[in-house]
Amino acid sequence: MQHDATAPSPAGLDELDIDLSETDAGFGAEWSSWLDANLPAIHADYATATSAADKHAVARKWQARMSEGRWAAIHWPPEFGGRSATARQQLLFYLLSAERRVPPLAGRIGLNLCGPTLIAHGTPEQQQRFLPPMLDGSEVWCQGFSEPDAGSDLASLRTRGEVDGDELVISGQKIWTSGAQVADWMFALVRTDPDAPKREGISFVLVPMRTAGVDVRPIRQISGDAEFNEVFLDEVRVPVTNVVGRLNDGWNVTRTTLANERAILFMGQQMALTATLRKAISMAKTPDPFGVRAADDPHLRNRLAQGWIDVELVRLNGMRNLAKVLTGREPGPEGSMSKLFGQHVEQHLHELALDLGGEFAILDRGADDAPNKGKWALGWLRTRASTIGGGTSEIQRNVLAERILGQPRDPWADA
Repeated sequence: MQHDATAPSPAGLDELDIDLSETDAGFGAEWSSWLDANLPAIHADYATATSAADKHAVARKWQARMSEGRWAAIHWPPEFGGRSATARQQLLFYLLSAERRVPPLAGRIGLNLCGPTLIAHGTPEQQQRFLPPMLDGSEVWCQGFSEPDAGSDLASLRTRGEVDGDELVISGQKIWTSGAQVADWMFALVRTDPDAPKREGISFVLVPMRTAGVDVRPIRQISGDAEFNEVFLDEVRVPVTNVVGRLNDGWNVTRTTLANERAILFMGQQMALTATLRKAISMAKTPDPFGVRAADDPHLRNRLAQGWIDVELVRLNGMRNLAKVLTGREPGPEGSMSKLFGQHVEQHLHELALDLGGEFAILDRGADDAPNKGKWALGWLRTRASTIGGGTSEIQRNVLAERILGQPRDPWADA
């Protein structure tokens, strides 16, 4: 596909092969202009934020400002504070955001997952109560899906919810809950009919994190960070009115929300890989403290070239899946291909970065001679989990085997 030569192209658009209508160009220009007026101040705020708490406060402030301009959730309908942005406009939005180093929003989990669920399945009362504070960041959400024995096989979840009058009493455990330590609310899948078949009897429930019986325990990662958490629920009482959709129909509610998730999210993955590759190339060209340039090593140059090829393959495969969405078709197994291949590319790029930096690359954050401010070692440690988070490599291979090669489903899938 080629660009519309008559439409102005915002900076960065030339990196993608997509048609750009006059409307799309105007959308991109408006977003770029808004960033010109608002981004410098928030970058300055982040520069002075040192602790995790300070950075989270800045992220909430940034989300509030974004919501005022109706940029926090462009995929939401206008009546809920969004812009009903098309898939193409969302693609352009993410591209320009990456190019301009737009900070992430504090409540992006709620905006991207729970918000669309409430818009599609919530009651008017639920929408009125939860969507406005979710939009402006005054209430931040986390996702309570995975459990110790129900990660890739999510339908095996055991957290139970028993109806007691007009309340639901919830007990169980969630794990790998991103941001639970700062979240105000959690949207969770809870088994409310233990006698129903595996994928039935599950409800989608909104749980306030400050309720008695909710215990959040951070999980320390190999990188030293604690972004994930265990969440223990001990007879937590929530109103039955906090169930989204019908009771025991949570599996279908959740599938509606996640149906097209990977079609757009590949863009964030590809842009992150591109940013990593660019930094690696820049480092290869820069002499180390001993005056040695990694770019002078032909073996490392070949690995950089292979890295560029791999990042392009991630982009092209993602664009193929996006093209389906733009033409009204359902996204296919290309999403699993992007996840499976992209996570290995991410690991290989960080391994390459460590080799490019030599002995200095293993220095931690705060060391004077650490390349990229010590983030290469941190990034490498984080990528060890890439083949697990967001769907394990084994699950992605199963999807490809079943949907492309026509192989039979694993026995556990229908148990």
